[in-house]
Amino acid sequence: MTARTTVSGLVVLEAPAAGDQTLPLKKKRGRPVGWRMPTLAELDRLTLEDFSFVRGVMSGMKPHVAFKQFYANRHFDADGKPVIPHGAEINSHAERLQLSILAAARASDKPEARAAALALERPTPEPAAAPPAVAQAHMDYTQWAESQPEDMYSENEMVERYKEYLADQGAAASGHHEVADQSLSVNAKVKAINALQTQLATLPQPDHPTKLWLAASLVKAFTRRGVTTMAGVVQSISVAGRHWHRSIKGLGPGRAARIEGWLDDHAHSLGELQRRGRHWDVAPPLEKAILPMQRAPAVALLSYTAGSDTAASLSTSLVLRSGIAPLELMLIPPALDGQVGIFRTQTPNHLGAKTDIQAVGAWLNSYLVAGKKRTFDAYRREVERFYIWAVLEAQCALSSITLSLAQQYQAFLQAVPDCYISTARVTRHDPRWRPWRGQLEPSSQNYALGVLYQMYQALGKNAYVTGNPFASIQYDAGGMTRHAMDVTRSLHADDLYLVREALAVLPGLDSDTLRKAALARRTRLILHLALTTGMRLAEIASTSLSSLAHPVVDGRPAEDWIVTVLGKGQKKREVPISEKLVNMIQEHHADWRALMKNDAARIAAFDRSPPLIAVLEAPVREGGRTITDETQLANDNSALSSNGLYRTLKTFFRQMARKERDADLQARILKFSTHWLRHTFAHEVLRENDSDEGLKLAQQLLGHASINTTAEYVKQDLSAKVKAARKVNPLG
Repeated sequence: MTARTTVSGLVVLEAPAAGDQTLPLKKKRGRPVGWRMPTLAELDRLTLEDFSFVRGVMSGMKPHVAFKQFYANRHFDADGKPVIPHGAEINSHAERLQLSILAAARASDKPEARAAALALERPTPEPAAAPPAVAQAHMDYTQWAESQPEDMYSENEMVERYKEYLADQGAAASGHHEVADQSLSVNAKVKAINALQTQLATLPQPDHPTKLWLAASLVKAFTRRGVTTMAGVVQSISVAGRHWHRSIKGLGPGRAARIEGWLDDHAHSLGELQRRGRHWDVAPPLEKAILPMQRAPAVALLSYTAGSDTAASLSTSLVLRSGIAPLELMLIPPALDGQVGIFRTQTPNHLGAKTDIQAVGAWLNSYLVAGKKRTFDAYRREVERFYIWAVLEAQCALSSITLSLAQQYQAFLQAVPDCYISTARVTRHDPRWRPWRGQLEPSSQNYALGVLYQMYQALGKNAYVTGNPFASIQYDAGGMTRHAMDVTRSLHADDLYLVREALAVLPGLDSDTLRKAALARRTRLILHLALTTGMRLAEIASTSLSSLAHPVVDGRPAEDWIVTVLGKGQKKREVPISEKLVNMIQEHHADWRALMKNDAARIAAFDRSPPLIAVLEAPVREGGRTITDETQLANDNSALSSNGLYRTLKTFFRQMARKERDADLQARILKFSTHWLRHTFAHEVLRENDSDEGLKLAQQLLGHASINTTAEYVKQDLSAKVKAARKVNPLG
């Protein structure tokens, strides 16, 4: 065996060269075992990875650990996991790099580089004490340093203060002074490496040719696309989207992810990959994922460049259409655009709008600016429906609507024609999209009229129109008799007993099939999570376990846990969860990892923001139930969506209802939902904390902006009132 040094300085062991006494092995046909398509070029210059590796080794990292961490985007296996090349001598590589950096610093004409070279040349003192004493000295010094006020001392001063501390304590422990000196020396060398990195490291630049940084196979692939510079690579990948690698033979998603990782590491010199738009979405966005008044990527005009297989948006204009269409795609006839609306003011307006669609867009956008996404979604839906009716049925501009037309729309809502209704699950930009999904209940009709009242009020206050046609609308009394929030929809003691019984015999819990058992355990987890935290459906779907921490109770860290939840109005709150629940979540995550197997890219996204509840099966539209690296999911971190959570619970309650013979009980169970579980949690909190303090605690746990909302649970919980009334019997 002989040693060979690559142009990047990595020492690799090779077979004997020709002429050696050992007979050469006959070369086998095909690719050697472990062959992988190279992605980056071998360089004869110092790179950012080289300096990071040397800095890590100097700071105390084991060389093989530092190598895997800092060369992860250059040396990896077929699954994208960092590896050490076969035969590579990592210790020799570290020494060779340090010598190369030192030589380059000495040869530099910059005084700062030569000064850094002097710092690197100084030997690092090694403690003479026995290894156990040295280890204890390191621990003592670290603990003392952490106890000092942050940013009060420089590194040099920190070492001197520690020596003074040892003298004050009368400490003469072997190794302590040597450890302090060693720490000072290492810090000086790390500083020198940092300074030299800015001067000596070669960074990829936008105008650099691709052959300077990428492997020959990738250079050819990008050249066929007309891409010859690194800036072109960043732009090409940004435009092509998350599956850009599919057009390059032999380049799978794992290696593609490593190329993206390398580009991300050098984003400060090359520019960032633009991972925005439909072509980067994990799954095609449905209705609530698309914002109005923005360019729709699926229908944007595209411009194709000769010799290229990619396209870019020609402009930011929308491809509008007449007839039934979403708000952002509606083609408004000039006669109905509101520029000459009957009730338009003759003075400038605060919205800066010239047409009705601009005025409505500005009003709706105010909710987005305020972070009220859910309100925005709800209001846009009602305004969109009304606008479609105004253009297609009333043939009237919004700024020309009279009380009579407002009353006609009220009647229209009571019997929406079938041509405006569809239950098909399609995106907003699909021609089959319709504004209604069924006939409306009286309360929903009143809600729609209330939104339009608010819209015209806002348009009037901003000097766009002179009046509000919905101000004199009389609401349907049948839709006004409901409570503001029906919190009586909660599980009683008998209901909870049935839930426990159903969970105990949940189909799949004892299954030998991993997926069936994992699905059953996930259902059990969702029930426990909803009933013990009171979180909303959307909160369960969006909360990450990355915020998991121990709370401080009575001045001491508790064994319980808390997670940070982003609730309504973008308000954060801390939600306690029990040790038992954390264990169930971790068990669920273990199931997920077992099902994912070696999907490195998906696992990496999961680890960056671990969801509370994860997807375990591919969507029905994918054709199979196994999740692969090509499966499109609603969330990059594999979080189960709100819709998925809802369907899981509904399936459980349907199975639970089928076991009951009582028709009324069956009907009641079929009504159970996530919000019933949230209300149950609220009642339990108030029952266990029967005081004003309990009301405040419930408000904080539920994330209510107003305590009046929480008080509804007290006012509408009739159980205690009925039981108290039973005891009152003056006549005997």
